[in-house]
Amino acid sequence: MSPSRRKAQTAIEVLFITAIILAGILLVVPTYLDENTASSIISYVRGSASDACAYLNTGVIINESIYTPLNAIINASNYTYRAFQLAGVRTAEINGTIQVNVTITYTGAGLPESTVEANIKQYIEDDLTSKTNVVKQDGKLYLGGREIEINVDVVRV
Repeated sequence: MSPSRRKAQTAIEVLFITAIILAGILLVVPTYLDENTASSIISYVRGSASDACAYLNTGVIINESIYTPLNAIINASNYTYRAFQLAGVRTAEINGTIQVNVTITYTGAGLPESTVEANIKQYIEDDLTSKTNVVKQDGKLYLGGREIEINVDVVRV
């Protein structure tokens, strides 16, 4: 076999191997990126919810617009310590929408839980849009083109 035929055969073999590698990458990467988006959302929401609990537990009001929903909760509790604690974050994907369910517990006298839930949810949404790549359009949150729905459940223990 002449040297030019061996070089040609080697070049074809290299192209074939490269095609197999690229096809594998095209099959694996989209799945990885979808999973990475869901993991990022969980991490972002958990961090924001944890920050909300820490802020509420301090009982000190800061006059920054992002804290306005949480300041209303502190005022409603009459600056009383309530031991807000992040109990859990669960996710589910429903019809292409990533649904994030946040559970927060607190102690002490009852607060209007629906108002507390709405205010903490508002804080989480505002925090996500200000610190991450999450975008709010038409009242809905999106990250990388995927819709995010956040539900907050506040329970007195």
